[in-house]
Amino acid sequence: MNNMLKFLIDLQEIDRQLFEIDKKKGSLPEQVEKLESQAASVKSELEKSRLALEEYQKELLGLKGSLMDAEAKVKKYQDQLYLVNTNREYDALTNEIEAVKAELAEGEERQLLLESEIEKLEAAIATAEAQSSTFLEQLDSNRDELREKSDLTDARQEDLEKQRAKLVKHIGPRYLRKYERILNARKRAVVPIVRGSCTGCHKQLNPQTIYEIQQMDAFIECENCGRILVVLPGDDD
Repeated sequence: MNNMLKFLIDLQEIDRQLFEIDKKKGSLPEQVEKLESQAASVKSELEKSRLALEEYQKELLGLKGSLMDAEAKVKKYQDQLYLVNTNREYDALTNEIEAVKAELAEGEERQLLLESEIEKLEAAIATAEAQSSTFLEQLDSNRDELREKSDLTDARQEDLEKQRAKLVKHIGPRYLRKYERILNARKRAVVPIVRGSCTGCHKQLNPQTIYEIQQMDAFIECENCGRILVVLPGDDD
């Protein structure tokens, strides 16, 4: 058997096992990454909402104090109306009362707006906290599942990757590039022939090509799919 073909067969088997390991892990790494991103986004928005809520609550507290002061001022001015002696003093107090009442009306409108915004923010925060809790629970579950699968496969994967690194040193760069190009496009680069057909694309081969493949001393590609054709030990073809 051509040594290069043997190396490629061995390399294909290693890559097959590595692919199976990745398949066992599935999309969990991507799911974990997505959940982490979503959880971070929700946390960021939650912090912004909490800060906004704190600012609104502070403003509302200050506004309520100002409104109480304004109401007291109106009452004071109204009491003074009974004590004035001239129309000029009466008009001056009346103008002051109207100005303070205008401030009161504006303040009360702002109070209603703040109370509405606070209510909305509190609802948004409650929703975000529930979402954050859900994301974190799912994230913990997926991390545990990924860790469990990783514990079972990481050692084997590391061993296979070491074997692969040693093996590729024996394969010429031209053959390795061709193998990896086919592997990336077809998932399997080296395939056996079975009953005279390429097992990659099921193309029927002519007798002369089958004979040349069976000799295992030449690098032969399938004319249809481009895969490297071989006869595996123990095959009858």
